[in-house]
Amino acid sequence: MKKVLFTFILGAVSLMSSAQQDRHFSMFFANPVLLNPGAAGHGNGSLQAFTSFRTQWFTASNTAFRSIAAGIDGKMMERSLSNGFIGTGVNFVNDVSGDSKYTLNVVSVPINYSIQLNETSYLSVGLQPGIYAQRINPEALYFDNQWTGAGFNTDFSSGENLGTFSVSRFDLGAGVYYKSTKSEKYNYQVGLSGFHLTGQKIGVLNLSEKLYRNFTAYGKIDIGNSSSNLTMSPAVFALIQGPNKELTFGSNFDYIIKPSSIYTGYFDGMSLGFGLYFRTSDAFISNIVYRAGGLTLGISYDVNVSPLSAATKGVGALEIFLKFAPKLKAKFGSPRIH
Repeated sequence: MKKVLFTFILGAVSLMSSAQQDRHFSMFFANPVLLNPGAAGHGNGSLQAFTSFRTQWFTASNTAFRSIAAGIDGKMMERSLSNGFIGTGVNFVNDVSGDSKYTLNVVSVPINYSIQLNETSYLSVGLQPGIYAQRINPEALYFDNQWTGAGFNTDFSSGENLGTFSVSRFDLGAGVYYKSTKSEKYNYQVGLSGFHLTGQKIGVLNLSEKLYRNFTAYGKIDIGNSSSNLTMSPAVFALIQGPNKELTFGSNFDYIIKPSSIYTGYFDGMSLGFGLYFRTSDAFISNIVYRAGGLTLGISYDVNVSPLSAATKGVGALEIFLKFAPKLKAKFGSPRIH
């Protein structure tokens, strides 16, 4: 039997499940732990908490696509290890999209061993076990035999057998991450990672569908000058996941309103900046980032330039993130890294 609005269901499931491109955020540079388990514990200070909210395609659909991420990570065993630390934390991602309320929940635990190569550099290798779960809400759907002539009545049986509505699977990721903090004005970080390495079956409506493995590369450089209050931070993010490929690159530019104290470190500093990035074949991304001590707030907006712009009218996504790194005593000092 033909289903009213089933096209929308398939559209959401096809785009968000069959296409299988992982949820990620335009301000990818804000929290590298979401991109690489090796980055856990490498924030400013010994502990940091992070949350991010993203809504997109709200002009192309009556149901906006929404993504939320949250996490906390930090250092462990700094005093008992002579040449590094254990970095670990917990990450959570929730995504809801489409008329079927297609929902993705991922809970993961990044953990790594970070070796201090010298006074300014660390190399870490990490794993990320977790749970990957997705589902659709059949009660949010309407079918042709629920039509009364004046509207849809969901108390009537749909008469459809759509199969499994939810599935949960063990998930595993891994990554290698390198960070060098040459000075307050110059540092860089690079990483390679892989996710969904178990290739688990996760299909909603199609249990035989396997989750594509995700391979990600990330890099960022902070460049400043001792005679200027301006700094720039070019960054790049690349992803390959099955048939999906993505490349995002650009830079942030920060003006240091108040420099960090030489006695209390970056926690006393304050800066305001903006950024401009390009996600190939998809969108231009602009952002504003404010930092005050251990608190960072960022807002970004995507201007859609893909063929989908005919429906979106150029309106892509709005994104907000908040990060807090409280001042805690650490064995190894952590120079300021955006």
